[in-house]
Amino acid sequence: MSAPSVQADAALQAPGVAAIDGPDLIEQAGRVIDQFEMRFFESLLSAPRLASDLANAADHLPQVNDAVLATIAAGFFLIALYGAISAVTRPRRLAAAKARIPVIAMLRLTAWSLLPFLATAVAARFLLVHGLDDMAEQSGFVRDSLLAVVVWLASLTFLALVLRPGIAHLRLVALNEQGARRAFRWGALLLAFAQLQAAALDAAERAGLPRPSLALLAALGAVALLILVLRLLAQLRLSGLKPLLHLCLVWLAILGVVLWIWGWVMQNMALFQGMKGLVIGILIALAFDRSIALSISLSRRPAVMRLLFVTRVLVDALAIAVILRVIAGYWLVGSLSLIDPGDWPDYSRRLNFALVLLVCASGLAALIHALIEARIMPQEALGSLDDQELQQARVSTVLPIIRFSLLALIGGVFSLVALSALGIDTTPVMAGAGILGLAVSLGSQALVKDVISGVFWMLDDAFRLGEDVEIDGKPGRIERIQIRSLRLRGADGRLHTIPYGQIDIVASRSRSLITARITIRLTDSPSTAQQDRLLRLVGSTLRSEPAIQAAIVGKITLSDVVTGAHAHELGLTFNLLRVSAAGVLPLIPPLLHEVLQTTDLALAQDAVEVSLVETPLGGEPTMQIAASTP
Repeated sequence: MSAPSVQADAALQAPGVAAIDGPDLIEQAGRVIDQFEMRFFESLLSAPRLASDLANAADHLPQVNDAVLATIAAGFFLIALYGAISAVTRPRRLAAAKARIPVIAMLRLTAWSLLPFLATAVAARFLLVHGLDDMAEQSGFVRDSLLAVVVWLASLTFLALVLRPGIAHLRLVALNEQGARRAFRWGALLLAFAQLQAAALDAAERAGLPRPSLALLAALGAVALLILVLRLLAQLRLSGLKPLLHLCLVWLAILGVVLWIWGWVMQNMALFQGMKGLVIGILIALAFDRSIALSISLSRRPAVMRLLFVTRVLVDALAIAVILRVIAGYWLVGSLSLIDPGDWPDYSRRLNFALVLLVCASGLAALIHALIEARIMPQEALGSLDDQELQQARVSTVLPIIRFSLLALIGGVFSLVALSALGIDTTPVMAGAGILGLAVSLGSQALVKDVISGVFWMLDDAFRLGEDVEIDGKPGRIERIQIRSLRLRGADGRLHTIPYGQIDIVASRSRSLITARITIRLTDSPSTAQQDRLLRLVGSTLRSEPAIQAAIVGKITLSDVVTGAHAHELGLTFNLLRVSAAGVLPLIPPLLHEVLQTTDLALAQDAVEVSLVETPLGGEPTMQIAASTP
C-alpha cells in the first residue's frame, strides 16, 4: 500500500514524533493517543456526509484521457507478459524441481520462478523510459500505476516461491496441495485489492476529499481486507497450516490494519512504512532460511549439509542485522525519534560496525561448529550399524562440550567489542565477569575436573555406550554417558554413577581382537618378487576401503606358500576389531578377487577365501566364520 502525500521531513515534526526524554515518554504518548482518539471519532462522525464528499471529489477527478488509457493498456500488457512467461516456463520449473541434488533443485526452481518477474520489470522500465516517457513526466499517475503493477507482480512471485503449487516436496509452508493453490489464488486477489484500495485513496486525496472522510474510507477498506484475510487463514488452518504460524499471521494482519488506519487518521505513515519494511525483511529472511533448512533436510551428503548449515547461519545473521538496521532507521529515528536526528549519522556508523561484528561472529561460530563436527565424526563409514551407534554416542558427548566452550568464547568477545563500538563502557562488565568466573571456578572445582576429564576420556575413545568394561576393578555395562559422569550397570543389577574425575583405569571387554586369514589360491607357485607385489597390492586394496581400514589393527603379514595337489595357496593374516569383523568379512573376497584379476597371477577356482579365527589364551585356534568368492 502507498502512503498519503506527506513530506519525509514532516514526519519528524508530526504529532507524537518529537524527541522524547525518558520521563516525558508517557506524557507524550498520552497526548498522541488523545489526538488520535479525537481525529478518529471525527472521522466516524463524518459517515453521514461520506457519500456527498465522494460525489464532490468525483467532480474534481481528471477526465479519462490518452495518458490514463495508455497506462491501463500498459498495465494489462505487463500482466499478460508475466502470465505468458510463467506458462511457458512452467515445464522448466517442474523439471528443475526434479533435480537429483536438492540444493540444485531449489536454486534452479528459484531462478525459473524469478524469470517472469525480471522480464516484466525490464519491460516496465522500457515502457516508462521509451514508450510513456512524455506522459510520465507530465503526470505521476503513469509512473505510480505501473510501479503498483510491478509491486503486485513481485508479491505474486514471492507467493509462488513460498507456496510452490504443484511442487509439494519443495514447499516452504506446511500446506497440502489444495491449500497451497487456494492460498496463492486468494493471496493474489487480496494483494490486488490492497493495491487498488491504495490507488483509490491516493486519487481521492488528490481530488480534495476531506481528511475525516478519507480516513473513514481507508478504515472501511482496511477492515474489509482484514475480514477477507482472516477468512482465508481460517481455511488454510484446515489445509495444514500450523497453529503457531496461523496465530502469527493473524496478529500481523491485525497490526498492519491498525497502523494503516493510524497513518491515515494522523496523516503520518511513518509507523506503517516502518512496519511494512520490517515485515518484508522478516518474510524474505524466513523464506531464505526455510529454503536452506529444506535443502539440509533433503540432502544426504554430510559435507554439503555442513556447508549449507554455515550458509544458513550467515543468512540468518545478515537478515537479523538488516532488520535491526531497519528498526533503528524507521522507528527509533523517523517514527518515535528516540534518537536525535543530529546524532544519527555517528550512531549509524557505530551501529553498522556492531552489526558487521554480529554477522562475523555468527559465521565464525557456525564454521567452528561444522569443523568440529567433521573432525570428531570421521567421514569414512564404520564397520557396522552397532559401531556407528557407538561412535555417535561418543560424538554426542564430546561435541556439545567443545562447541559450548568455543561458542561462549566467541559470543563473549564479539559482544564486548560490539558494545564498545556502540559507545557503552565495557569495563564494569569485564570486571564483573572476571569476579563471577573466579567465584564459579573456586566453587565448582570438582565439576570442572569431571567435565574436563570426561572430554579427554571421550577423545581417547576409552569406552563407548553399551560396552562391557571394567572401571577401577568394577565390571559392568555402560548404560549412559553424560557430561560429568557415566552410568555403569553392574553384574548384580545395581546402577553405579561414576564421575569422570574419579576414573583411573578403564579395561574394555568389548574390544578384543580376532584374526582374519586370507587364502589366495593360484595354479602356479609365485616367485618371491610376485609375493612382495601381491602383499603390497592386497594391503593397499584392503586399506582403500574405509570400513575395512577402520577395522584393521596392526600389520598385514604374508605366510609361506603351501603347495597342494591342484593349487598353490598363499596366506595372509591380520587382526580385526571383534565388533567390526562380522560386518567387513563379506566385503573382502569380492574386493580382492576384482583386483587380483588385473594382475598376471593365474587364479584357481575359489581364488579368495577369508576366515575369522579366534585364539583364546592357552587354547587352540577356533574357526568362527568363513567367506569366499564364488
